[in-house]
Amino acid sequence: MFKKYMLTLCALGILFSTLHAQEKRDFTIAIDPEYIPFTQRDIEGNPTGLLVDFWNLWAKENGYIVHYKFYPWEETLRATENGEVDFHSGTTKDREWMFASDVIYELSTGLFVLKKSSMGTARDFVNKRIGSIDTYYGELVKRVVGKSVEIVIYDDYGPMLEALKAGEIDALVDDVEAIRYFLIKTGQINQFKKIETKQLQFTNKIYAITNQKNRPILTQINEGLEKLDLIDLVNLEEVWLPKIDEAYYNRKLSEKIEYTPKEKEWLAQHQTLRITGDPVWRRYPETEKSSKYGGVAGDYIQKFSQKMQTDFTLHPIESWAEVLATPEAQSADIILGTMNEALKSILEEHYVFLKPYEVGPLVIIMDRNIRFITDLHDVKNKKIGILSLQNYTEAIEYKYHDYKFHYFSKIDVLLAQLQEDEINAVILPLPDAILALSKEEYSDLDIIGKMDNETYVNIGILKSKPILKNIVDKVIQSTSRHDKKEILSKWTQQLNYIEKIDYRLTYSVAGLLGLVLLSTAYYAYAIRKKHHYEKELTHKLEVLALTDDLTGLQNKRAFNQNFEFAHEDKTMLGLLFIDVDYFKKYNDYYGHLEGDITLKKISDIIQSFSSGTVYPYRIGGEEFGLILYDYDEDDAVKYAEAICQKISTEQIAHTESPFGYVTVSIGVSVGGPVGNRHSLYQCADKALYAAKELGRDKVFLSNCKN
Repeated sequence: MFKKYMLTLCALGILFSTLHAQEKRDFTIAIDPEYIPFTQRDIEGNPTGLLVDFWNLWAKENGYIVHYKFYPWEETLRATENGEVDFHSGTTKDREWMFASDVIYELSTGLFVLKKSSMGTARDFVNKRIGSIDTYYGELVKRVVGKSVEIVIYDDYGPMLEALKAGEIDALVDDVEAIRYFLIKTGQINQFKKIETKQLQFTNKIYAITNQKNRPILTQINEGLEKLDLIDLVNLEEVWLPKIDEAYYNRKLSEKIEYTPKEKEWLAQHQTLRITGDPVWRRYPETEKSSKYGGVAGDYIQKFSQKMQTDFTLHPIESWAEVLATPEAQSADIILGTMNEALKSILEEHYVFLKPYEVGPLVIIMDRNIRFITDLHDVKNKKIGILSLQNYTEAIEYKYHDYKFHYFSKIDVLLAQLQEDEINAVILPLPDAILALSKEEYSDLDIIGKMDNETYVNIGILKSKPILKNIVDKVIQSTSRHDKKEILSKWTQQLNYIEKIDYRLTYSVAGLLGLVLLSTAYYAYAIRKKHHYEKELTHKLEVLALTDDLTGLQNKRAFNQNFEFAHEDKTMLGLLFIDVDYFKKYNDYYGHLEGDITLKKISDIIQSFSSGTVYPYRIGGEEFGLILYDYDEDDAVKYAEAICQKISTEQIAHTESPFGYVTVSIGVSVGGPVGNRHSLYQCADKALYAAKELGRDKVFLSNCKN
């Protein structure tokens, strides 16, 4: 009996231990404060970064609590190995003691050299000195270049870059995004370049890492990872990465379209959809109504058809008036074109339009014997032909308001006029130009130059089919930059467009070198122009790094930077935290794409309240922030109430909310311009929490003393 009793106790003990391990809710994570933009400190010394937001999202979705401990990089590994923390925020599995979760991210690793360096191949790095933060990266290089490479380890990017500039090392190797971010942040982006040789580009999978003792928590971690929504993860990349085209989760989203059960059912019931393209687009055979579009436009349509696993039936038109005159039962389900805003607004009577889709730049077509031109300024006094009623026409007219433009409704007519010397140049979108010039009859014409303006296709979905709108939106989101390059390169190669441009540029450069020998003044001009271009590019990268891609507002990074400034010239500093109520339920019910549209609407409302003393930001997810200058508590509260009321009066449907429409909660805190920023931040956060506790759709003023 005693033995049976003891066995029962042991079994209960084992069961209790197992349940205890499974029920762990509080986790401590090791992070490096200098691993920007993945893990870092914000202006108040708090943990922030892409991986911090990743684990915060993981905790939120699973009901966990996470804490972070800062260590230098090697110390993060030591602390994880010794059990001072539960797991490491994310690194490669390259040491024997490491036990890894499922993959949480994938990073590109590469070599950087000084911009003036001539090194570019693996052979160039034989017997060279290469700097690195981690020996693991050095080993990657040695596998390709050989053991003659000397790896020099540094504690931080700053000293490593200074060593490269001083000639103490010949190159450095590290995560591409981390290096680029550091270079942009420190204003050194134009001093270095990445080696593009494929041999010297590496892809590293990173994991949550723990030691053997804590190994059981990996099951919890992995199960929690499965609950994370891919679109939420892409949103994190949009917040933290300057460019997300090749980012890990964005690529995964491009490869995978997750339809809801209702969307799958709808597609199964609609195996054929009617589609109408722009009247100016060419179709093949041109004599048949049931033809298809050719060129880049046709390939895009085919790509969308494959992704949707649906056939498209083409309904060509001679003018957009035909669309308006067609009864709804016979109307095209989808319309695509480069129509201008005025025409688009008329079509909106029957169609709802998605975000314009970028398909390529505008190019200049002239007689093929004309030399390469750098800009439209080179043909200022010429007669220039352009299509009417296009979304780029007005922008061209505005930018080049004193130029001699001639308007046409058909591409063939436009090019025929060019051949007959009635006009001297033609502006067309690159996809249209490539398709048109592939015809033998236009062999005497060529693409002579490229413009800064991009071309966008408007995509309209029949209003009576809202579910189709969500489906097409997902298909467009899943179309990667690689897909675009693949389609465009197919046609540019047929026309030899790239080769021709490069060929002419080669002769242009040769000509410039000749001029250099003849004219020092011209050389100085060319250098100034080059420096202006590099400065403009740097500025664009800096703006991109501080802008939220979805809403166009400044992002969390910009908020952290601006909140740090002292602003001693201001009398008061206010902070508003805005959170969309029941937004997770909104996404679960309507889908994330509709959620993005709603976030954009809300951001537009918040943006409308901005001024010279009020600056809005998207902090992340459904949370926004406003920094107010020279507002006392009463005025700040009135301001917040006006925003709250404006969003409520929009009556954006939200059936999962007790209000029946989308609402926001706002926390307000106000203090002196040189007071405790951390306290001001915490007070606003607590005020937001209080507004939600009071029932949401509320404004709450913090009673903290800053």
